Amino acid sequence: MPLRNPLAVIASGVLIASVLALPGAATASTPVPATAVVADPGHAPDGHTGDHTAGVATHAHGQPRSTSTAERCRRADEFAPVAGLGDRACAMGDGLFKLRTAYGDQVTHFDAPLPGHKGVRDVVTSSPTPSPAARSHHCASDSYRIQLVYMIPAGAPDAAATMVPLIRQHFLQSNDMVSNRAAQYGGDLSLRVACDSGGQPAVRVLRSGHDNGDLGAIDQEVARQGQRVTGQDNVVYWGDGGCGGGVAYGSGDTRPGVENGVNNAPGIAVVYGRCPFTYMLHEQGHSMGAVLPNSPNGSGAGHCNDDADVMCYKDGGPRSGNYRTNVCPSPNGNLDYYWDCNVNDYFHPNPPAGSFLATNWNLASCFNRMVHRPNCGAAPSAAEVGRAGATPGS
Repeated sequence: MPLRNPLAVIASGVLIASVLALPGAATASTPVPATAVVADPGHAPDGHTGDHTAGVATHAHGQPRSTSTAERCRRADEFAPVAGLGDRACAMGDGLFKLRTAYGDQVTHFDAPLPGHKGVRDVVTSSPTPSPAARSHHCASDSYRIQLVYMIPAGAPDAAATMVPLIRQHFLQSNDMVSNRAAQYGGDLSLRVACDSGGQPAVRVLRSGHDNGDLGAIDQEVARQGQRVTGQDNVVYWGDGGCGGGVAYGSGDTRPGVENGVNNAPGIAVVYGRCPFTYMLHEQGHSMGAVLPNSPNGSGAGHCNDDADVMCYKDGGPRSGNYRTNVCPSPNGNLDYYWDCNVNDYFHPNPPAGSFLATNWNLASCFNRMVHRPNCGAAPSAAEVGRAGATPGS
């Protein structure tokens, strides 16, 4: 990550995001982020492409290559519209953009995969063998949960009859993948979600007041409609056209306890149109804090370098040159086959003592308020953790 001090930036409220998009996948009445400018061609991810314009290659908005990262994106005149992101965006280099929003500055990673490398995502299915120990989703009554949303752009037809069942199915597939992975390593875990009266994941149907599919505009629309609340991760499907990819704010906060910033910051993850379920899971992974910039196999730009993994691909980050295709090869060609292929970068329900995931933020941790782990007991408050270094019960 080309930030002078990533953790200092994160501590001040700046978040990291990711965008995945399939080029040429037009979304009905939906602006598709894949058409936006992406990373410097010199840092083009392996299997990822887009409109490598001269503006971004030379760091747009008048920023010469000689400008240091610390000096970029600090002046108002450095921010300008970037399609797919919003009206106030500034290129930081290595594919990172800073967005100036009503809720503070956010940092995003923006790129587009080539069908030849990530195209097999279109036929992805739940890959891990179901385990008897796997757990169904957990219906959460508080705001620490995932809220599924189908948002209809202004003027677009209402496709709720087909989109609501699709979104619900995608969540159930995502929960199965995460829960099965936990069960393989002795964990009883499921995702927390808002449910309807029948106990099924609830999908809110909202009509947007605009047809602007930029990330910042959708985030503001979610807030306008009362869904931007403490702790809640909103997973928004925008429109109902062909797959246009996804984007999410995430976090590089490495703190392993309940005080980690992802627990209280309202999350936003967007999927454009009808994509495979792993797009939802990938973006939700970012909302929950993956992949840390200091993870053993991290790219440094929010992803990992271990081939057939939902959160991994060569994204053009500062360490993405370490991307490997022989770590966890997919047995069926599905490049989203694993959820943390070696359970060492972002998810392990019982990490070995002293390991990276035992000492850094771990999505399978009992402290992650987006997951339900009945055998952990109640997670202590941030104050309690600070006083006594408390750990949750087992």
